[in-house]
Amino acid sequence: MQVNQIIEPTTVNEIISAIKNTTGPISIGGGKYSMGGQTAFENSLHIDMRHFNKIVNIDKTKKQITVQAGIRWRDIQKVIDPLNLSIKIMQTYSNFTVGGAISVNCHGRYIGHGPIISSVLGLKIITANGDIIIANREVNQDVFNAAIGGYGGIGVIAEATLQLVDNEKVERFHQVMDIEDYKTYFDKNIRNNTNVVFQNGNLYPPKYDKIMSISWQKTTKPLTDTDRLIDENENYWLESNLSGVVSWGNSGKWIREYTIDPLYYIPETVRWRNKEASYDVKELDPSSREKSTYVLQEYFIPVENIKSFIPKMSAVFQNNKVNVINVSLRHALPDHESYLSWANKEVFAFVIYYKQGTDQKAKDEVKKWTLEMTDAILSENGTWYLPYQPHATIEQFKKGYPNSDKYFALKNKLDPDQRFTNKLLDKYNPYAQNNLSHQKKKIKEYFRAEEQTILTVPEWYLVYNPKEYADYLKSGKNPSDFPFYKSIDEYWKLYDRSIKLTSEAYPENGEYKTMLQVIGVSMTMEYGAKILYENTTGRFFSLFAEEKKSKQEQIIIEAQSAYSDFIYQTAWYEFKFMPWIKKVWSASDNSDCSTLRKWERTLLFTLEFSFKAFYSKLIEYGAKSTYETPSNLIYLIVSNSDVIKENKDLKIIQKGNEKMIIAVTRWDVFTKEMIKLSEQNVKIFEISGNDEIAVSVIMNNSQEIKSKDVRLLYKSRIVTDDRLKRNVYFLPVTELLPFIKKAKSENITIEHVYDY
Repeated sequence: MQVNQIIEPTTVNEIISAIKNTTGPISIGGGKYSMGGQTAFENSLHIDMRHFNKIVNIDKTKKQITVQAGIRWRDIQKVIDPLNLSIKIMQTYSNFTVGGAISVNCHGRYIGHGPIISSVLGLKIITANGDIIIANREVNQDVFNAAIGGYGGIGVIAEATLQLVDNEKVERFHQVMDIEDYKTYFDKNIRNNTNVVFQNGNLYPPKYDKIMSISWQKTTKPLTDTDRLIDENENYWLESNLSGVVSWGNSGKWIREYTIDPLYYIPETVRWRNKEASYDVKELDPSSREKSTYVLQEYFIPVENIKSFIPKMSAVFQNNKVNVINVSLRHALPDHESYLSWANKEVFAFVIYYKQGTDQKAKDEVKKWTLEMTDAILSENGTWYLPYQPHATIEQFKKGYPNSDKYFALKNKLDPDQRFTNKLLDKYNPYAQNNLSHQKKKIKEYFRAEEQTILTVPEWYLVYNPKEYADYLKSGKNPSDFPFYKSIDEYWKLYDRSIKLTSEAYPENGEYKTMLQVIGVSMTMEYGAKILYENTTGRFFSLFAEEKKSKQEQIIIEAQSAYSDFIYQTAWYEFKFMPWIKKVWSASDNSDCSTLRKWERTLLFTLEFSFKAFYSKLIEYGAKSTYETPSNLIYLIVSNSDVIKENKDLKIIQKGNEKMIIAVTRWDVFTKEMIKLSEQNVKIFEISGNDEIAVSVIMNNSQEIKSKDVRLLYKSRIVTDDRLKRNVYFLPVTELLPFIKKAKSENITIEHVYDY
């Protein structure tokens, strides 16, 4: 999935700045172990929280900890284990981030508890307008209830305060029984047993008639395993290969049930609670995902309905030949707080671990049987876990999550533009459907980083300057007198100013900065060579120049002019250099022009265009192999007006009640279309998801332009004409058309509108 920009914040201010300085969709990622796009969205600003991972405070007396949301459970364990404290509720695996765990309202194998929400004491949340909200059970409880299990739709969870418990020794017990007896056994031995810390039941496929209960109970016995935590460098070769054996088919499952498990659970095991809570997801990784992979699903069934659900589940699996590796049952008490609660009643979680192919046919088959399974779940008044593939229909989702309307209503209140989104929320959010906000998120490359309107200024200088050079030659002036050094100086001044301006207001765009450095160095080397040549050899041969140009010199001027016009709309490396060389050498000239000057210019031109032809192929190959072909369209939200007429460079994409989305061809054409629109009764509300844009104008040195909310970014020299200057302004997109109209009325030339 292609996002528009990725940031890796380490401070709250960086998150707030990124939110305020963009207008498009925002997706949030932690450990990124979800399986259905819950951490990503096309063309979004993606906030990767993994570097936002500090411990803010530990209260050993109250057994509470406050952490930044990007921290992993494992990193917390390494700090609290020496204090003999343990996390109260978390997933079985310690790789997940706290923010991600809270966003999915996770659970584990803990007995006497439900989802993680019961151990969360408070949150610090950053909203869509950049505000910070403190949410707990006393203030902003609605935000608290929506954010936990809210999949990042309410805002960025920045900090969380969690309840801890003591780290204790636990002993493992196991017992195999018929599934018919499991509920009775669980109620008698596990449910109300305060000594049981962890428990799950492994239901054996393919018959699903036998289950092994594995529990870990508090003990004072000596440790048989003295490690405090599982080694982070643990080798999971054995686990990976055993999963492969079980996936062979029914024979592999028989081997697991009657050989592998009985042998594995023979040793008496006493270990620390923290070690049993420090598993690594690497033990689930297949050796290769090229043709197949292991996947999870999870169903929550009211405890009184598991006997009637299991035959339905078994039928779906068997009818669709699903290669189930394991079904793990975990118990959870009700959660009446989270708006998207998966445990409105006391439930058993059925964690399904299965193998599937990775081709499209296999994915389609999974979708088919998942929809069948969802109907079976709903028939038992159950629901399913949302971090996995969002196959359920909208109707099924509403039945499974009856409070979702309440959740989305609060989300719409806090985030009316539906900026916080992902593949899951986008599918089920009723406020995102059938409006321009939803439509623009569907358009590939709709959103562009706002700082690029400034960063493209020096890049565009490498379009303007060749035009100045071509015009300089057409005017009959000596090419040796062209101000190459001033041109180099002007580029680097624009570069320095652009980097300074963007670094003050936007997240760093390292990739674009590097590109500007590369093209700047290339220009400096090219112009440096020309300075050396034109001030020696070129100036010497200019002594033989005559007022009348040879045919070859005229073609050279035409070529430079054609090149400068071409790059206004197309990447320079697509220009056809070699035909111009051929044209120069094919020209016949019987005039009285200087032969020495003619051949000197011809040879220099041949050398220049030959090198550019070779270099352009390298750049073209690198660009096409490294980057996707950029879209040649820019998208705007404008007033819904009948005066806007479609043409080959302007298309109406979607009409709303008062606004509409239009697409305009980029680069030089975009500037021309904006000039046309300035003469019509049209208002621009947004361009590429941004609310500010840069515009350059050419004016006399004595002229200035003042307009509402317009800021002068910098002045730039026209190196071939001291009477003129280039001013670059930064203004709200709502003021773009009035600004253009005002400039034209004062005989000021609109040079370019920088379309990001």
